[in-house]
Amino acid sequence: MKPKTLHFILIVLLAIVTINFSSCSKSSPDNNPTDPCAGKTIVLSSIVTAADGCSTNGGIIASATGSSNFTYKLNSGGIFQASGTFINVAPGTYTLFAKDGAGCEKTAVVNVSSGNKGPLFTMVKNLMTAKCQSCHNNAVQNGGQNWELDCNIVSGKVRIKVRAVDEGTMPVGAFPLSASEKSIITNWINAGGRITD
Repeated sequence: MKPKTLHFILIVLLAIVTINFSSCSKSSPDNNPTDPCAGKTIVLSSIVTAADGCSTNGGIIASATGSSNFTYKLNSGGIFQASGTFINVAPGTYTLFAKDGAGCEKTAVVNVSSGNKGPLFTMVKNLMTAKCQSCHNNAVQNGGQNWELDCNIVSGKVRIKVRAVDEGTMPVGAFPLSASEKSIITNWINAGGRITD
């Protein structure tokens, strides 16, 4: 084969490959893809109903404006749903998501409280804050306990009574609870040991 012929064939093959590659491109003609969320101001609002004590009967009603076809979910692992109403929600902090039809999202942090705290529980909570939370909090959970959370105190009331009142081994240190401090715990438990007591 003559060198001129081989050179011509290579140029033709290169042109075919170039044409095929350029026909597969997904860029827009001006190479500036548009952002479907640009210019949108999505506003996410919610109405929160407190749970009754440590039960899971709290609720959240979410609504969004600034676009259309919204779906909603709670927390990143949740599933989007058409309704913005969430029922049977336990006390705690949640991230609420709203997503419009174009996939644009807005988030907000909402807190479902455990309702009104009774005076006996409030005294126990104050005692736990002063005497126990340095060793039992969100960052340091000695014995696997976090006494910062109200519902943990309610669910752990038997353990609290045994360790702090009956055995006197908590709080650890040179100053065990006084008789009046122990009575704060027993009075609350005898009344029912609920947040509302």
